[in-house]
Amino acid sequence: MKEAIVVTINSIPELFDELVAATATMMPETRAFPGCIEAHMLLAPERHEMVIFQIWENSETQNAYLTWRAERGDFERLTEFIEDEQIFRTYTLG
Repeated sequence: MKEAIVVTINSIPELFDELVAATATMMPETRAFPGCIEAHMLLAPERHEMVIFQIWENSETQNAYLTWRAERGDFERLTEFIEDEQIFRTYTLG
C-alpha cells in the first residue's frame, strides 16, 4: 500500500529562509529516491512553518529513505534551523 508522510517543522523565525533553502536543495534527491511518488514543500512564512508532504510506493521504500537521510546526517544538519521538534505523521493511502 502507498504511504504518505507529513512532517511539520517550525523554524527559528530569523532562520526560516535558510531552512527553506536547505530543504529545497534536498527535494530533487527525495523525488529521485527509489519508491518516491511525490514530494512537496508547503510554506507558511507568516508562521515560520514548513510542511513536507511525500507519497511513497510502500512503507519499506519510505523507511529506506528515512534511514538513508539519517545515516547521511541530513536531519541532524537541519536541526540548527528548527525551533521545536519536528512532528512526523505517516498515513496509509486507501
